[in-house]
Amino acid sequence: MLQVIRSYAALQAEQCLPLSRTKRTHIGGIWSLVAFLVATVIITYAAGRLDRLLSEAFVYEARAQTYLDLLEVREQFEEIIHERSLALRELATFIGENPFAKQEEFTQRVQNIREVDDTVINIAAAPDLVVTLIHPLAPNMGALGLDYRTNEDQFPGIERMLNLGKELMTGPVDLVQGGKGLILRAPVYWPDPDFATEGDVDGSKRQLWGIVSLVLDYDQFLINSGIREAEERYDILIHAASPQVGVGPQMFTYGDQGLLEADTVTLEFDFSFEEWMLEARTKGGWPKHAPDQWSKRALIASAGLMLLGTLLYVLQVSERRKRAEVLLSSGIEALNDGFVMFDAQDRLLLSNSKYKEMYDLPSEVLKPGTPFAELLRIGVKSKQFPMGRYNEDEWIERRLAIHRENRTSETEQHLSGGRVIKASDRPLADGSYVGLRVDVTELSHAKDAAEAASKAKTDFMGVLSHELRTPLTVIMGVAQLSRNARMLSSSKALLKGYEDGEISHAEAKRLLDEMYDQLSGLMNRLVQSGEHLLHLINEILDVAKIESGSLVIEPSHCAVQDIVDPVIEQLRTLSSKKGLAFDVVQEADMVFADKVRARQILFNLIGNAIKFTDTGFVRLVVKPVGDVVSFEVHDSGAGIPEAELQSIFEVFYQVDSTATRRAGGTGMGLAISRSLAEMQGGSLSVSSVVGQGSCFILTLPIRAAQSLEVNAAA
Repeated sequence: MLQVIRSYAALQAEQCLPLSRTKRTHIGGIWSLVAFLVATVIITYAAGRLDRLLSEAFVYEARAQTYLDLLEVREQFEEIIHERSLALRELATFIGENPFAKQEEFTQRVQNIREVDDTVINIAAAPDLVVTLIHPLAPNMGALGLDYRTNEDQFPGIERMLNLGKELMTGPVDLVQGGKGLILRAPVYWPDPDFATEGDVDGSKRQLWGIVSLVLDYDQFLINSGIREAEERYDILIHAASPQVGVGPQMFTYGDQGLLEADTVTLEFDFSFEEWMLEARTKGGWPKHAPDQWSKRALIASAGLMLLGTLLYVLQVSERRKRAEVLLSSGIEALNDGFVMFDAQDRLLLSNSKYKEMYDLPSEVLKPGTPFAELLRIGVKSKQFPMGRYNEDEWIERRLAIHRENRTSETEQHLSGGRVIKASDRPLADGSYVGLRVDVTELSHAKDAAEAASKAKTDFMGVLSHELRTPLTVIMGVAQLSRNARMLSSSKALLKGYEDGEISHAEAKRLLDEMYDQLSGLMNRLVQSGEHLLHLINEILDVAKIESGSLVIEPSHCAVQDIVDPVIEQLRTLSSKKGLAFDVVQEADMVFADKVRARQILFNLIGNAIKFTDTGFVRLVVKPVGDVVSFEVHDSGAGIPEAELQSIFEVFYQVDSTATRRAGGTGMGLAISRSLAEMQGGSLSVSSVVGQGSCFILTLPIRAAQSLEVNAAA
């Protein structure tokens, strides 16, 4: 970015031309344009042709790899079926030789067949198509007694097998004992066992004994044959090769039937009992192009671009300066901050409109070539720059000296209008420098506000520590005196008279009464300090609950008298001690409020009025105003400045820390009171005249609906 700026500055300095008057150079000749277009067409065609050849080669490789993977699946599939078919024939031969074999003989024979492993769910024999022999017996008890003639799901397959007179495979089948199975079945004829499972059946010579079946675990079979693993990469279909044999329970079929109409790789199974086909394609169809096709296309495009590079070079050179000028000008103008640039002789090179707006400089001044000293002088005359104790020439000379130090600097400029500008200047290698001006007025004001809030919090903590320490000191002092009650003057006098034996009953009673009065006074001070400390702690807890949103308000319809009378009773004595007139005007009957919290607000408002009023009166006026009850607390105190009428409701704000210390209190009461009023659907406001007094107005709703609506809106 800095290199571009330097280049632009050099152009402006050498040519002294405004941006709008720079000339654009063009490449000449229609033949150059034609040659460029022809080359582009030829290279594009060649690239497209090469891309198609690469895609076709990848699809061919994908089909070849699919064929190789399917060969492995077919071999595993055929191996499993051939092995189980041999086991089935061996069992059929045994049945042919022992047509009346019992369960024990059947089990022993099956256990000796080596092809039977844990993938075989069971092997069964069904004389007259009724299952009577089965192994293993225990887990397959549910299949004993199964009459295939009555099983609508399995009998069509058995009937087809008997018609063909040879073994067949059926599946998947829902088994009677539960689960799914793949069933190999073979017919058994007697008396000639040599032709039990093969050749044409001549009913005149042989009679059907029944069938034998071998049930494979369907899911395990798919895993062992490799079909499950292959399905992760391919769409697979296994079906009968004969088109006249439809899909149904009489035959085995597996996979997506939609592949019958698709372009697939096809293999045939080598089974003696039936012709099957294995079809497959990659998941979702054959790929259109290789996964790295885009990288190959990028290489092709790179080669094409290299061929076109020479032609494009001339056009790039012709447009380079114009593009740089436009981009730089647009980028600088788009900045939300002020930007300025001066050359090595402190002459203005360029600036944006934000810079002009910040310093309120006339447009005729902000033009290339204007000296920096001239800009300063105009700013001083327009009173943009406060000069402090310096005169105009001294102040300008100081600014120029700082400017000529030729080092990176960051300063804050406080303009006369209250604006605060953060100025960042950075020198360049050729002696010129760039400057960025950021308006930080809001940030500066926010910083001042944060510092003021921090100071208010510090003052509050000082007041709070004093308020907490005072009752604790009293409590500790009274406790120490009570622990050493013998050191009281009345206790000493009573003890001395008792030890001398010269005290009369009347004198002893007087001294006892005096001692009791002293102890009672100490306890009263202890109770008062404890109550004061409890009040302070409750205020702190209320502030914490209000800020966390955990304070619970329980408003109800109640008499105004139940709220006002306890407060008046507690505070009338305090006003009398100060010699203040305490008047109460009560004209309202009912209000919808939390009695405890409403009393807390009134106690705080009236208590403050009494504390901060030295002479005159304190008056409470309670009256209905529309849908609310108004509690007005008037006093003739010193009053509150208008600028602080809203600040007094902030938690850490106190109008006068000295007055607060003298009168007592932490300054949290008004903040708590306003929050409590608003939580009950009411409000707390204040008006005051310095030297005449203040008036705090608390409003609470008369009806429940109004309070609920206010709380819902909040």
